[in-house]
Amino acid sequence: MAYQLPPVHLLTIFEAAARHESFKDAGEELFITPSAVSHQIKALEEYLGFELFQRKSRGVEINQAGRVYLQDIQKGLSTIEQGTKKIRHRFATPTLKISCFTTLASNIIIPQISDFQLAHPEIDIRIETGNQLADLRYDDVDLAIRVGSGDWPNVVVEKITDLEIAAVGSQEFIDKHKIKTPSDVSDVPLIDLTYMDDIWGHWSSTMSVELTSGKRAISFSDYNAAISAASQGVGLALAMFPLENIQEKRKAIVRPFGEKLPFSNSLYAVYRKEESNRHDIHCFLKWLKKSAPLKEAS
Repeated sequence: MAYQLPPVHLLTIFEAAARHESFKDAGEELFITPSAVSHQIKALEEYLGFELFQRKSRGVEINQAGRVYLQDIQKGLSTIEQGTKKIRHRFATPTLKISCFTTLASNIIIPQISDFQLAHPEIDIRIETGNQLADLRYDDVDLAIRVGSGDWPNVVVEKITDLEIAAVGSQEFIDKHKIKTPSDVSDVPLIDLTYMDDIWGHWSSTMSVELTSGKRAISFSDYNAAISAASQGVGLALAMFPLENIQEKRKAIVRPFGEKLPFSNSLYAVYRKEESNRHDIHCFLKWLKKSAPLKEAS
């Protein structure tokens, strides 16, 4: 059966012009000139045999025929769009778009990503790093991995691992300040995280240590920067384990005390409810939970 249809590009231009009731606004949306919109609408009207807009001195107004046609065109374009998404998801090489913070990418994912690629050559991965939780309603992200309490609404939240915290610094810094017991922390520079309210106070309370001076060397809004500063001898920082297992193994950071304290937050994966059955998401999370950097004892 041969379909009697106008050129599809005319329909997309008509839909934008009718929705905006403006050739100018439609042109801005479609990146073409208002004059080009006007010519394409005229071509569609000639194909149909009747007008879709009433031309006025200061613009256009969709007429009754245009309003009726718009409803059918929007339904048709929506059906084509959904069908295209469905077929691409089923047959195209999937790209799993992951949003995570820098430490997770550099310490956990990147050192082991070749293993995942060998096990799942059919899945392409794109990793974006940042500290803000992705807004899965609007951002072009399939899976977000964050540290938090796990109470994000209207999404699927899956725990990856519990976390512990410990004081860390460079070996040179620890030797220089003769740090041997938790009480020595009161006499050395401490590195703060601005988004963790009085985290050193919580640490000292749990360790039964009184911070008499506990001068702060510097505060960071980025966790990765804080750990980097500690590794370069700026001060002591509180690190999250097992996220720092690999850095400790490399001796980039050292725990001067044996302690690792339970942390109130955990590592979570977050994704849309409608994508709960996505094969690539489940494959990646299964691999991540079993990855060596998260499992190695430190």
